[in-house]
Amino acid sequence: MSFADYSIDEFTAELASDAATPGGGSVAGLCGSLSASLIAMVIRLTKENDLDHDTAELEELQIEALELIDEDSESFDQVMAAFKLPKETEEEQEKRSRAIQEAMKEAAITPLETMKLGLELLKIAVKVVREGNANAVSDAGVAGLLALDAVKGGRYNVLINAESLTDEADAGELKDKSEEILAEAEELAAEIERIAEERILG
Repeated sequence: MSFADYSIDEFTAELASDAATPGGGSVAGLCGSLSASLIAMVIRLTKENDLDHDTAELEELQIEALELIDEDSESFDQVMAAFKLPKETEEEQEKRSRAIQEAMKEAAITPLETMKLGLELLKIAVKVVREGNANAVSDAGVAGLLALDAVKGGRYNVLINAESLTDEADAGELKDKSEEILAEAEELAAEIERIAEERILG
């Protein structure tokens, strides 16, 4: 059963349990999905606007974010499965080490996708907070915060898994990309916050 099919009560109960998944990476994906939904709501509440062309992309991003909730958990499960592989012989040890590294790399790539998704949402949110319905500016502002949470939450998971990679080139590339996305995301998020407060406070 996909986490996307859980009720809010079921998901939060599972999150609070001693199960390893879902965890922070899945929550980062959920933040992305909530952000996309809020942005779409503000657009639909805004009459006679030029923002409607973003709704199709938002629907795609919302679905992708829900998929990332599961993908993050699945990536972690693959890491755990790799650690449980037999290691009695030298051949088994080598096979296990390769499997762990492959799983760790995938576990770093998945949250990087969450970061990219969050960045795309911020690019849309900055337009919506500026041009959207004045009565829904606070909603657009919250959407921006959630999109930034998706980026920052994803980054933690990129870093923790990249740190376990023995291939320094792969690890460095993942870290560098995450830093690049974070820098752009924080700039957009600051602009969203500035515009939201300006429109709310007048």
